[in-house]
Amino acid sequence: MNNRMLRIFIYSIIGTEMISGTLISQKIDDTCETLTSDIHITKEEFDEGGILLRTCSDDLSVTKCEGFCNSQVQPSIMTATGFLKDCYCCRESYLKERNVILHDCYSPDGIKLVEPTTATMEIKLREPADCKCFKCGVDECKMTKMLHVLKADGCLPKRIPSFICHGRCSSYIQVSGSRMWQMERSCMCCQESGEREATVSLFCPKEKRKFRKITTKAPLECMCRPCTGIEEYSVIPQEIAGFAEEGPLTSSAHFRRSSVL
Repeated sequence: MNNRMLRIFIYSIIGTEMISGTLISQKIDDTCETLTSDIHITKEEFDEGGILLRTCSDDLSVTKCEGFCNSQVQPSIMTATGFLKDCYCCRESYLKERNVILHDCYSPDGIKLVEPTTATMEIKLREPADCKCFKCGVDECKMTKMLHVLKADGCLPKRIPSFICHGRCSSYIQVSGSRMWQMERSCMCCQESGEREATVSLFCPKEKRKFRKITTKAPLECMCRPCTGIEEYSVIPQEIAGFAEEGPLTSSAHFRRSSVL
């Protein structure tokens, strides 16, 4: 009888704690806000040959989403884990675009530019216009085209079409449903799934060997994967003699699947 009463008492405490936690979570309001933050922006400008023309920077005020949203985990017989996750995240409802002026511009030699045509730089900036609580779980990870500038000591920079992984993935932290008084974390990042390689030659006018072969890498596909600390390297220079200079690359056809896959 004593053991039975003790079990009933323990279950009553756990049930009371669960109900109290539910009531408390319902009373807490969402605090997802659109706030102002100060950042430092640096932008480089290159010519068609990939040579640096100037570097401009400035301190700007931008908006950001910050706060938390009410989420909960409750028992469910409809899921394999036995728990139903109802997760909400604080993020932008849409982005707005505006033009901003960078006022501190310098030449590649570090000389401040004062001519009206080069002393400032106008760029476009995208920032959150409004922030709200949205249901988590919407992954937006995709491969995006970009122009990448290959550089090597003593060689002229060269711009080639390349790819990057861009987007966002679902991440959360919550009270564990299987381990008492512990937290579960899930961090997903938009990363590459496989690599492709390209070999490009750079012209090095002041070097003994006038051409260098550069091997660069780009994503083959992009997907949401667990966040990890990955040591990234993109350019591996290899000396070769008598390598013919290539013309400007106009497509991404120079990439091939990596042999390590």
